[in-house]
Amino acid sequence: MNKRGLQYFTLSEIEPRVWFMLTGCNFHCKGCFRPARDGGGTLLTAEETLERMERACLNYYGEVPSEAMITGGEPTLDRDYLLGLVKGLKEKGFEKIVLMTNGYELGVDEYVDELEEAGLTEVHVDLKAFSEDIHRWYTGKSNKQVLRAIEKLNASGIDLLVQTIYMPGIVDDAEIEKIAMFFASVNKNIKYRINPFVPVFAYEQVTRRPTLEEMERAYEIASKYLPNAIISRSCYREYPTPPPQKTWITVYPDLTVKRRGMKDQAEDRLSWLNHVRPRESVMEDWKKEEWDFKLRHSLVGISELGKEVNEEEKDSEPVKVKFPQALHELTKTRETELDLDGSTTIRDVLERLAEKYGDEFRERLIDGGEIKRSFNVYLNGMNIKNLQGIKTEVEGNAKIVILSWVSGG
Repeated sequence: MNKRGLQYFTLSEIEPRVWFMLTGCNFHCKGCFRPARDGGGTLLTAEETLERMERACLNYYGEVPSEAMITGGEPTLDRDYLLGLVKGLKEKGFEKIVLMTNGYELGVDEYVDELEEAGLTEVHVDLKAFSEDIHRWYTGKSNKQVLRAIEKLNASGIDLLVQTIYMPGIVDDAEIEKIAMFFASVNKNIKYRINPFVPVFAYEQVTRRPTLEEMERAYEIASKYLPNAIISRSCYREYPTPPPQKTWITVYPDLTVKRRGMKDQAEDRLSWLNHVRPRESVMEDWKKEEWDFKLRHSLVGISELGKEVNEEEKDSEPVKVKFPQALHELTKTRETELDLDGSTTIRDVLERLAEKYGDEFRERLIDGGEIKRSFNVYLNGMNIKNLQGIKTEVEGNAKIVILSWVSGG
């Protein structure tokens, strides 16, 4: 039986969802920020990995989720292991099985077909660069296999998203345009996401973080060719982007559970970088890079909130609300929809929900007309604390996520 190193599982606090963090990689990207690339973890077969995942999810959620993300490191290194993992997830009832990959191994004949047959539903490919010389310099490998994989995935029934890290002076306007032109020649409707390079935990600080103006220009260039180009805050699974989380539930292969935040993640990466960069230098950079709401809000605004929408159509769409595990016993559902009736605020939405789910729901969530401190509410990915609080206006087709910091585990 083939084995892969498993570093940990990550469980979402927003809704039941599990990530598999596999170790080892066939690329050595100069700007990599993932300690998992260098191996380690616990060696497990696909069957052993699935068994521990199931136990972890049952312990935390009380159920097995319907969504799984397989990431790393590079998950595609062992074909038999990955096929076994995907097949096993499908057999356990997972409806969305998402692979995050550099795409290199998927350029091999039949690999994409086999993954689709096994039950894979979605693939995110990181295209580091279009130019062969830049790709080789940055990753140590040719990109011919990656480009071939993108073509094969586009021709399959698997949903495809490609993303690129914008790196000033390396992968910038000229390279973004080459990528966009290539995608347009394959399928102009390919989903394409451009993320900003963040040097603070990069293995090598090959360049600086791009400015907002540079990201805006990259979006303008890509969107000339691709209607589904966006700018995102980070390498998240959702398209365009999910509500930001401040903590994650990490379950290690021995089923030890730890709630981790950004500082824990920083410590992991500091330990990884300690032999290449002074800790003091990284910590100083980290202080400058910690959650910058204005910048991230602006990045979202470039493409995710900046497109013109017909006002009548917007108001006619229902509002979608997702509930945390802590409220499921009252709502009996993970999410619901509410039809708008004129001008609406977060307060109005909460009142509508309280009318629907009863006094206990209101008492659990609201205190003196305000949201209790143990809950956060996000509107279209933005914490309403950074907007107008419960007075924040809500328009049709909005997505509201109620997040509990005390749910589960």
